[in-house]
Amino acid sequence: MYTEFFHLKEVPFSIAPDPRFFFLSDRHKEALTHLTYGLQGAGGFVMLTGEVGTGKTTVSRALIQELTKTTVVGYIHNPVVSERELLATLCDEFKLDYDQHNLSLKVLFDLLHHYLLANCQQDKACVVIIDEAQLLSTAALEQLRLLTNLDIDHKKLLHIVLIGQPELQQKLKQPELRQLSQRITARYHLLPLTEIELASYVAYRLSIASGNPGLFSSRILKRIHRHTAGVPRLVNLVCDKSMYYACQARDTKITPQHVQAAVKAVAIDTPVKSNNTAPNLAGLAVILCLGLVITGFQLGLFDFADDKTVVTHTDEFTPFVAITNRDSVVEQVDEKVAETQLALANNEVMSEKTLLSEIKLARQSSSATQFLYKEWGYDIALNDATCRNAQYANLRCLQRQGSYAQLVQYNLPVVVRLLDNLGEDYYATVLSITPLGVELQLSDSHLLVSQAWFEKNWSGDFTLFWTAPSRFKNSLKKNDKGELIRWLDRNVSAALGEEALSGTQFDLPLMQKVMRFQQQSGLTADGIAGPQTMMAVVHYADSTVPKLNVATHLAETK
Repeated sequence: MYTEFFHLKEVPFSIAPDPRFFFLSDRHKEALTHLTYGLQGAGGFVMLTGEVGTGKTTVSRALIQELTKTTVVGYIHNPVVSERELLATLCDEFKLDYDQHNLSLKVLFDLLHHYLLANCQQDKACVVIIDEAQLLSTAALEQLRLLTNLDIDHKKLLHIVLIGQPELQQKLKQPELRQLSQRITARYHLLPLTEIELASYVAYRLSIASGNPGLFSSRILKRIHRHTAGVPRLVNLVCDKSMYYACQARDTKITPQHVQAAVKAVAIDTPVKSNNTAPNLAGLAVILCLGLVITGFQLGLFDFADDKTVVTHTDEFTPFVAITNRDSVVEQVDEKVAETQLALANNEVMSEKTLLSEIKLARQSSSATQFLYKEWGYDIALNDATCRNAQYANLRCLQRQGSYAQLVQYNLPVVVRLLDNLGEDYYATVLSITPLGVELQLSDSHLLVSQAWFEKNWSGDFTLFWTAPSRFKNSLKKNDKGELIRWLDRNVSAALGEEALSGTQFDLPLMQKVMRFQQQSGLTADGIAGPQTMMAVVHYADSTVPKLNVATHLAETK
């Protein structure tokens, strides 16, 4: 083992959850704050979602450490169970005896009710954490909702933490689960680490293991981020293998060769389902990449340094894919093609003829705006899909010009004006911006494009919908009065995890609180609740608001 070679007291990059190695990035801090706050509220559910390997389970373990000694915790690892099995599992977690020959729903439910009531009378809280919650059946979720109906003196007897992949958010949009969705008092979607956070993450784990924090240079860390997209589990795997190969070569520093060997080893060690009638993943990736290059040539999507040299750097090589089989999205590490971890296998590259046809149908903004309404839950006629009509859907319409960074900050679906090769306008709806790319709805086609392609073809004009309390006009500021101030205080306090002031006047303490919220949200901290601040507040207050950083239309990558 390389621990002796590098003078480590333990392995620093194990993928096994360990609270000692829990790195509190800003996103992880926010996730933990949201969950902790949610468990203090009157609702029955809190929810944490994120891509595979982003650290959801580790956050849940840290949450358990945050809970008081008077909190009884049950942890369900395998939620693929029936309603009756779910209640029996909960009884097992709470160490309750029951007659296995009389396992009716009523018997188990009553047993849990008596137990929860007894705990509450002893001033004990009960929390159930369910991992991989996207696998819960609709019936099981409804059974959980019924359990959270149990209360005494308006105090919930049971709080439930749902931890799952992004499909969980989509599942909870089903009409039959709307009551459960409304009871989720805190939600957070965990994104991968940024390049800066990754460097801190690696240094932190090395320090816990008494290792040299300079073992991985900034150049090497940047390379690792390109391969892993900042997903902590992949970072651990690549760093661990890199150290192994460095030890084998008796090198005291990690080199690009070690990282490349580690990436290949991780890809080989990852189990992949085989199919004798289908080409292997390597073949699919080659075919896909070749098709992307040919189509990019035709459409002018790729940039070239000169007539002979093809530029294949990540920022310039641009995949443009029509998603026709969303369940077949797979990851593929490829050093030679953009050094990106993602290959979209079993998806068809959109032909020039099809793309031009879709662009022709997207010359007017109404189709894209109609789809924007659908993202907010409104199915309206094409002729009614205007900015002016947003007020009738209790929405507000914002039209302006901005940057890519501003779209990310608004975190709301938008209609964008794009330019074709002739400089003519066409319109698309931006559904999400995630590590997978920019997800667009163009006429009848669902597309995934790179950030580089999007920024190159976007005019900068965008339209978005947002929602605010009906009495809100342009801003709320110091010395303003009214019930709307109480609403602002309550929801800003919830987002910060602080106690509400419960007043109806915008005083100095509330102004300071608004400034802290603005700082947390990456906004100008001026203490005035203008439209953008109100958008951010509503993101926390209303769980039904569609989010740009949640790819609800894309299948989870396995």
